[in-house]
Amino acid sequence: MAYEITWAVPKRVVQAVFIGEITLQEAEAASERTAQLIQEGEGGLVHLMADTTRLERFPTNLNLLNRSASKHLWQPKLGWTIVVSTNSTTRFISGIITQVARVRFRMFPTYEDGLRFLIDQDPSLRSVVTTSTSESRAVSSTDSQR
Repeated sequence: MAYEITWAVPKRVVQAVFIGEITLQEAEAASERTAQLIQEGEGGLVHLMADTTRLERFPTNLNLLNRSASKHLWQPKLGWTIVVSTNSTTRFISGIITQVARVRFRMFPTYEDGLRFLIDQDPSLRSVVTTSTSESRAVSSTDSQR
């Protein structure tokens, strides 16, 4: 599995990209990194754009995922969580976990759709989000963190 957690918009929007297979330990590490970036955010709420369109396998134990891989959802500075996916299992599990955490959450089939929604919800992003933001989300397995 390859994943990368970076700033899509510095100090305002965290970008998480998942590719291939992710283990529970990797999901936990990704959640911890995301929580760290959210804590470092400035200027109000920090949003999360999670692209799972290239995710092939992931843990499906809701109890374990909720306990160990959702630390970022409990951050007070977390704004919207946008998950990009067309996979029904990913959509189901994401929906359940975010309902338990009671976070602002939406799912979209494309990154661009999610980004447009996020800008509509937080107009302060309009001046800092460019087309390069959506283009920068591509990640190769050699560039990813584990």
